[in-house]
Amino acid sequence: MVPDYLPRPGDALVGKVALVTGAASGIGEAVVREYAANGARVAMIDTDAARLREVAADIRERGGDVVDTVADVVSEDAVRAFFAETVQRWGRLDILVNSAGRDSLAPPVTQVTLEEWNKTIGPNLTGVFLCCREAFLIMETQESGGRIINMGSSSTRVASGPGHSPYRASKHGMLGFSKNILLEGVDKNIGVTVLNPSHVRTPMTEIIDQGLYDGDLPAYTDGWLDEKEIEEGIAASCIDVSNVAEAALYIATRTPDVTIPTFSLYPTHKAHRYGMEV
Repeated sequence: MVPDYLPRPGDALVGKVALVTGAASGIGEAVVREYAANGARVAMIDTDAARLREVAADIRERGGDVVDTVADVVSEDAVRAFFAETVQRWGRLDILVNSAGRDSLAPPVTQVTLEEWNKTIGPNLTGVFLCCREAFLIMETQESGGRIINMGSSSTRVASGPGHSPYRASKHGMLGFSKNILLEGVDKNIGVTVLNPSHVRTPMTEIIDQGLYDGDLPAYTDGWLDEKEIEEGIAASCIDVSNVAEAALYIATRTPDVTIPTFSLYPTHKAHRYGMEV
């Protein structure tokens, strides 16, 4: 396969063990590639079995040390199992990246179904809680603690147009949860960061140009797109995923005396909408 992103090899994470959810594509895949290229051993978690196997095999061929597990982050039993398997295999856990999630370009609230709400809150908030809880249980036993990176977006802080309420609620909730566990991790050397990339070129954003999200659901974009996105398309207006992977590497390599509560990045043409609010 020809990956969307191939990082430069390095040694910044040699000896570290990472677990990345949503690892089969998009931001999660790019982060796994970045970490593996820098010497980390990485547990890859995703529900897309075929794509996960393909990506893991490609990383191994390039010298990376990864293990792939097909699992759903909203299953408490599955989450407990893949964390336990990671520690059993490698003896520790230094980094957790919660990248699994679901976009929801749903219409205004009167048209949002309970199914749409639950399908979004599940991976975007409940899954983050389950994974962070397991990571804390492991990291608090390690003198070195660990780092947790929860993948947010501009929607952790702003509502940039009508619609999309399940997604924005899930990301606002994830930020609030992260604020709380950041405080709980201080005396345990566990750092917590919400990484807020917005409008990143991934398979999730590419299908929006077809007027869709989550496979074949119609995307509600009224009042959301700016002039550049309308003229050029969403994908062409997005930033490259390498920016997010490199930010995740920077965060993961900070020492415990450094806290990065949030880290935001987005296309410059969105500055008129987001400013410094995200």
